[in-house]
Amino acid sequence: MAEILGIGCSHGPIILTPPEVWHKGRERIYARVSNYEKPARLLEELGQDNGLSQDRHDHEKIMESFQIMHDKLHEWNPDVVMIIGDDQAENFLQDNLPPFCLYTGEEADGYPFRRAAQTNLWDADPETKYTFRCPKAFSQDMRNHLIRNGVDMASSSSLKGWDWGLAHAIINPLMFLDPEGKFPLLPLFVNCYGEEAGPDYPPRPTPKRCYEVGQTIRKFLDTRSERVAVVASSSWSHSFLAHKFQCREIDIEADQRSLEFVRTGQGSKLAELTPEEIQDSGDHEILNWIIALGILGDRPAEIVDVRDSHTQLAYRVAAIWN
Repeated sequence: MAEILGIGCSHGPIILTPPEVWHKGRERIYARVSNYEKPARLLEELGQDNGLSQDRHDHEKIMESFQIMHDKLHEWNPDVVMIIGDDQAENFLQDNLPPFCLYTGEEADGYPFRRAAQTNLWDADPETKYTFRCPKAFSQDMRNHLIRNGVDMASSSSLKGWDWGLAHAIINPLMFLDPEGKFPLLPLFVNCYGEEAGPDYPPRPTPKRCYEVGQTIRKFLDTRSERVAVVASSSWSHSFLAHKFQCREIDIEADQRSLEFVRTGQGSKLAELTPEEIQDSGDHEILNWIIALGILGDRPAEIVDVRDSHTQLAYRVAAIWN
């Protein structure tokens, strides 16, 4: 039976950039929302310096939480790091849009700084490439088990034609958790964005199905002896996708309810969310966490940090399941 460590984190592109440029990201997002008006809490957080004080505080807390998760991961020393994240029209396009896809190749490249137009924390060139080795046989065995047990799992064994390399949901957290590629990387891609990307995109998988996929992955892991770190990579509600608030603010009430379920070991309750609730709250990416919760089962999480600032445009949670 595999030993399993759980980690939950965010992958928002701002985490790769200095807080002094975060306001530029906000401005780009505001411009995407028709007739956007800043909610009262956001105006308060922006204060007299366009949010710089709040951004610096949030950046410090995000870096601290990633350091805690990094240290835990390296102390635990896994045989495999499985990161569950969504590809947001980076590589999966209209010609191939699977609900789930497991990477089964030998290695994978990532270009974390291509996406950010601003200076990154490392002052690295936008074309800087990171290469990660992958557990090919292990991932093939997982794929085969899933298919034979009722999960029609797509797989890719090559990044040919993937202009972005690894999606930012996979590569961004790796910049803090394992930039050296010490541990074999197993990416699982999820179509969280779904119909939000337009009529040519299929609906995202349901929370119930995501939890079932996680449970089936756990059944596979129960046949193995490896130490596997399962990383759920996503922010939770996004202000610019929260339709119940006219795409103006994050859904703190819904996120706090989900957080309590995660904190108290009732993660399976997130499988009861409806597609409509996900859409209304702009909480698409929480599906990545729901798959992880299906793997981890109903055990309490240590909540390392929570960022609920409207200046960040999304609710961010850092958590560890020992």
